[in-house]
Amino acid sequence: MAKEFAISESVLAAATCFVGISKEKAEEYQRGATLGYAKNRVYSQIENSGCGRLIIKSKDGEEGYINKDSVNKMLSSYVDSVNNGFNEVQHFAAVADIVNLYENSIKVLSHPDKKGSLNVKAINRFVAPLYENSFALITGKEIVDNGRKIYNLELIKLGRLEG
Repeated sequence: MAKEFAISESVLAAATCFVGISKEKAEEYQRGATLGYAKNRVYSQIENSGCGRLIIKSKDGEEGYINKDSVNKMLSSYVDSVNNGFNEVQHFAAVADIVNLYENSIKVLSHPDKKGSLNVKAINRFVAPLYENSFALITGKEIVDNGRKIYNLELIKLGRLEG
């Protein structure tokens, strides 16, 4: 599947160096998680925030938020990760850890909304390393009046980014 954007291997290598992933975290991502576990883990973080949305910052200070709708969108996008050589439970494990992944991500790409929506300032892509040559590609839609909503997560491998 050809991507509409390209992220260079040097950017991903820098992301890997920028963020140290523990052996335990890498094993957690490889092992995977159930859909129920992922949903409950993230929902509890949102509910504990007290306002139905949880604001988090990336490693380079980019603020974003997640709510139940964005969690559901991320969970349902597992097909993209499967097409990239992962399985559903690995995708669910990454979604379950979206707060940590976004906190440890760096922004690698920003572009205008391809649909030309006046309400969308930009579409931003963030990358966080998982294990070996595997990464979480996190997408945020920057809304004019509402901030950056994290709404998609896709697992990718270094060699699959060309295109």
